[in-house]
Amino acid sequence: MGSLARRTLATCLSACLLFGADPLHAQFTSVLFIGNSYTSGNDMPETFRQLALSLGDTVNVGVSAPGGFPLSLHVNHAPTAQAIASQPWDFVVLQEQGQMGALITVGALNTWSAWTLSNAIESNYECTYPVFFMTWGWENGAPVSCLSFPSMCTYDGMQQNLREGYLQLANDNNGYVAPVGMAWKRVRDDHPAIDLYQADGNHPTAEGSYLAACVFYCTVLKQSCVGAPFIAALPQATATILQDIASSTVLDSLGTWNLNVANGTDASFTTNMGTDGITCYHPGQGAHDWICSNGETSTSNNPTFTFDSTGTYLITHIYSDPCGNTDTIAESFDIIVAGIADAGPLGAYQVNSVGPSLVEVTGGKGNEVFTIFDLQGRTILTRRLEADRTWIHCPPGLHLFRIEDADGIFQNGKVLVE
Repeated sequence: MGSLARRTLATCLSACLLFGADPLHAQFTSVLFIGNSYTSGNDMPETFRQLALSLGDTVNVGVSAPGGFPLSLHVNHAPTAQAIASQPWDFVVLQEQGQMGALITVGALNTWSAWTLSNAIESNYECTYPVFFMTWGWENGAPVSCLSFPSMCTYDGMQQNLREGYLQLANDNNGYVAPVGMAWKRVRDDHPAIDLYQADGNHPTAEGSYLAACVFYCTVLKQSCVGAPFIAALPQATATILQDIASSTVLDSLGTWNLNVANGTDASFTTNMGTDGITCYHPGQGAHDWICSNGETSTSNNPTFTFDSTGTYLITHIYSDPCGNTDTIAESFDIIVAGIADAGPLGAYQVNSVGPSLVEVTGGKGNEVFTIFDLQGRTILTRRLEADRTWIHCPPGLHLFRIEDADGIFQNGKVLVE
């Protein structure tokens, strides 16, 4: 090794020792924070970035966090949509408004906004993990919600609601939980001299935001932040306590916060029946392999399969996403080939709509199997016919039908139900 190479290595080692970094375990990641003043207060995302950098990890952060915003306002907030679409993020943090996050499991908050944002995040880049920012109970509970929801009257009750609510959001949307609120509780219980609240009793002090940054470091990078040189102008003793509580809260309970669950993928698909057959739809940005039992294959994300004869066919979809995950699903479809004559070998049967959601079948000898399909070939209902005349309740619309007797002789057709 030449002198220049030796000097470069020595410089690297000196820098690594200076910043407390381990060059063999340094991580590079990107995190977008979506929330409100709980997120942006004391520039918590930048504190998180500086904390990571001091431990040798590089984090690119973005923020969309207008004051007072619930997730429902972010759904149609153009800067939030632009931030999501700005790059393929590794993680996107979602933080609900302070009270609303505690009202999920008591039935006072619809979670559609978290679901909508999670879908938008996945549509931008399906390998992105949503991370739900579990906030903290207010210092003395939430009096404005207390009358309607007694559990909100105290800090402990509100914090328990937040724990359950954010776990529900994470489970419903295949995401992580950043348990800031639970680390907050441990600081309150074990170190009451550390003041995490501003004078209003709900917004974070610099200590509270530093604790949150520590929890995000441990959640996103799945490693301890104990010993981080960056302490955000806090007393060293305070920063050490917050680092230790954040690390143990997250890393001692990885399963509780969904951190040991891989970002899965789903090969499930939707279909539409056209004049030429079935078209399958899947939004995935990865690799698709389709196999139909009629012999056709495809690597498109939206293939169409055509059929020459009536029957039951199996369509298998193997999907490999850009994250390295693979899933397989197979679905069977009862296909009635379009254009077949309404009258088959058993032309004596007559099938007519005779009133709202009512079909009349005449000509039956009794015990024939009458099946109605939708235009995608899926079975709507099956009935045994009675002799001569049978009335059957059926959803309105244009449907396909088949009548088959005990000898396997059948008649196919179409009926428009009122």
